[in-house]
Amino acid sequence: MNHSIAILLLVPAAAWAQPANSPPDPDAAAGGGAAFRPYCTPCHGVRGEGGRGPDLTRGVYATGDKDADLFRTIANGVPGTEMPGFAADLRDEDITRIVAFLRSIARHEVAGIPGDRAKGEKLFWEKGGCGACHVVGVRGGRMGPDLTRIGPQRSLQYLRDAVLAPSKDILPGYATITVIRRDGTKLVGVERGYDNFSAQLMDVAGNYYSFLKSEVRSAARETRSLMTDQYGRLFTPAEIDDLLAYLVSLRGAEAAR
Repeated sequence: MNHSIAILLLVPAAAWAQPANSPPDPDAAAGGGAAFRPYCTPCHGVRGEGGRGPDLTRGVYATGDKDADLFRTIANGVPGTEMPGFAADLRDEDITRIVAFLRSIARHEVAGIPGDRAKGEKLFWEKGGCGACHVVGVRGGRMGPDLTRIGPQRSLQYLRDAVLAPSKDILPGYATITVIRRDGTKLVGVERGYDNFSAQLMDVAGNYYSFLKSEVRSAARETRSLMTDQYGRLFTPAEIDDLLAYLVSLRGAEAAR
C-alpha cells in the first residue's frame, strides 16, 4: 500500500510533540495490537517478531527509539525502503496505540544472537562468495539486494531462511528472467524490468540486457532465486551462525568503514 507524500505529511504537528517515552498503557497496547494486525503483520509477523520486516520485539529501531520517532515512522513510512506510511489509513490515536503496543512487546535483547561477526564477515567475502552479487557499503556486486543496512531491515529468522532457502520469499524486482532469442540462445538473469511488451535482466557477469518480447522467441519470469540453495551444505551450522551474526550487524555506517 503506497501513499503520496502529500497524504503522508498530513499529520498534525502535535503528534510529534511527545516529549519522552511513556510506559505503555495496557489498554492502549491492547488497542494497538488490534490495529497492528491488519496493517503490520504481513511484514513484521503476528507477534512482531519479523519476517520481511524487522523483528520489533528486539526494541531496536533504525529510525529512532523515541515515541515520536515511532509515530513518525508509522505515519510517514521510511523513504527508500519497503516501509509505507499509514497516515491516510489510521487515525492519530490508533498510531499512538500501535506505539504503545510496540513498547509492550519490546524485550530489548540486543545480545543472544549466536555466532562470531568477524568470522562471518570473512565467510561472506571469501568462502561464501556473497560479495559477487551483494553490495555492502561501497564493496560488492549489484545483482542481488543491497545488504548495507540489512541488519535492522530483516529479522534473524528471515535472514536464516534467505541464506538456506533463497526462493522462499522473492523480493519484488529480483525474480528470475529467462529469455530465448530467435536463434535459440538462452539468457538467464535477475529481473530489472518486466511488462507485457519487454523484459530487462542482469546476468551473473553483471551485464544488462533489454528485449522487446516481439523480437525474441520467449521471455518468462519465474518466482525463484538465482542464488544457490547449497549454503546449508557449504557451511557448517556454526558458520551459518557466524554469517548471520555478520548480516545482523550491518547497519549502514558501520558497513561502509
